[in-house]
Amino acid sequence: MGDNEELFSLLLHKVRDSTQLSHKLSRVALSVVASSLRDILPPLAAPHLDTILLHLQGPLPVPESIIEETYDARRLRVIFAEMNSCKEDSQQRSWMLHEDESTILEYIRELTSILTNSDASVSKHVMSRDKYHDVVSLTQYYQMETRWSIRQLLLQAFGAMCSLDVAVVRLLLNSVLPMELARDMRSNCRNVTCLTYTALLLTMIFSMGEPMPITHSDHLGIDFVIFLLELVENPPDTDVEEQISDLVLNLVISYNLQFTSTAENTVVKALAQISMAKTFTEKILLLLNREEDPVRIFDHQPVPPHSVLKLFVDIFTNERTSTLFYTNDTKVLIDIIVRQLTDLSPGDTQYLELCRVVMRNSSYGDHQHRRDDICKCFTLIFCEESEKSVDDQQLVRNISNEFPQFFKK
Repeated sequence: MGDNEELFSLLLHKVRDSTQLSHKLSRVALSVVASSLRDILPPLAAPHLDTILLHLQGPLPVPESIIEETYDARRLRVIFAEMNSCKEDSQQRSWMLHEDESTILEYIRELTSILTNSDASVSKHVMSRDKYHDVVSLTQYYQMETRWSIRQLLLQAFGAMCSLDVAVVRLLLNSVLPMELARDMRSNCRNVTCLTYTALLLTMIFSMGEPMPITHSDHLGIDFVIFLLELVENPPDTDVEEQISDLVLNLVISYNLQFTSTAENTVVKALAQISMAKTFTEKILLLLNREEDPVRIFDHQPVPPHSVLKLFVDIFTNERTSTLFYTNDTKVLIDIIVRQLTDLSPGDTQYLELCRVVMRNSSYGDHQHRRDDICKCFTLIFCEESEKSVDDQQLVRNISNEFPQFFKK
């Protein structure tokens, strides 16, 4: 990095340190000042100010030479050290010092504020020290801490960390935290605030579609998913804003991403054990119709599959769970499939796969809804000439051969 870039980065951090503006707003403030100075200073100053403005328009990474000494990095190190001390203190005594609560709360509030408002590269740099030791320590502290006021703010901090670094998402997935959160949800099943925070963080943790450790299965197995499905159908009476059903639904959708085999899919196994899921089926059908993926929260790579579409394929791959959808709902699903097949990009086979399992495991033969339209879509796919269409055409051929009664009359 050149001297100019280092100077501009340092200047930007000084603006944030002095004003407490977010990193993003600090860039705006510096740009406004530079632009205004360009208008009022002699023309000789213009090239220098133009250079500042040019650098502020693009990425401005923090150089290694100053990243450790930025105010945000220093404060993060202090806060993590203090929180680690809290964890050590908790380990050494079986009772809580209530006079320390306000201090701990202030530290966690500042932690979340910095994670949310600072230059992301600074936060990631500090978090990743010693193989994310400070983040691991916080998860252990959460497990020990019994006060909800502190736990609630820790959940916010964990969420902010997940948004910054996919490595934190993986770390939390493999930590004790998912089991703790599942236990919290079941112990506080009528507490709207607790359910809101725990469901949202668990959704984040599962949102990348990576498999959880086998050790989590006792707390996050079939019984837990059935508990979640019951919450979707019957949220707490105190849920005046009617948000729990959607939040818990998102958790189920996110949780389902990790399973690559329907036979081993805990969500499908749980759904197979219940006789009705009216709210669940209506809500996921609405999401699919809107082409929404409610658990695509982050921009992290690699991009997981479309969570709602995957859930539909998984449900209809199983003959028992496919019966949870009423005939009219299945017809609406077929309408969506036809619409998507009409606009399908070559090489995108997910809706074709969904079409196949719906025909295979639902009562499609009784009504053959939109059969002619599906035939037209298949014909159009066969007429495509791009190399990307080869897989689509093979899948269409397989579907036609599997169901000759629908397509070869």
